[in-house]
This record gives sequence, C-alpha cells and structure tokens, in this order.
Amino acid sequence: MPNNIDPLVDRWVSDPAFRAAMRANPEGAARAAGVTLTADEREAMRSLDWGQSDEQLTARISKDNSC
Repeated sequence: MPNNIDPLVDRWVSDPAFRAAMRANPEGAARAAGVTLTADEREAMRSLDWGQSDEQLTARISKDNSC
C-alpha cells in the first residue's frame, strides 16, 4: 500500500511556506501538492494538534510515519 504521507513529511521538514499552508488547511495543502490522501490518511491529518510547535509536529509526524 502506498504511503501518500511521505512526500508531505519531506516537504514539511524543508518548506516553511508549506508548513504554514498545512497548518491553515492540511487537506487543501495536500491536494495543492498533488497528493491524494486515503480516508485513513485524511483522518490521521485531522487528528494532529496543529497548534503544536514546528519541532513537536515534525517529531510527531516523523514518528507516526515511520511504520
């Protein structure tokens, strides 16, 4: 099963403007990046606390995506 989150994580780490877009509208930012998320991936995105710091979110996203 492809993991559509990988390109989003890579871009999150390296692109401050993308981080801002993800905080504002995660699903819209994913779509704009050309990534189609599964229902489970969309739910995982909704479950994140986007109010955390960049460092906290990077650690959380990287940990959750390492499976």
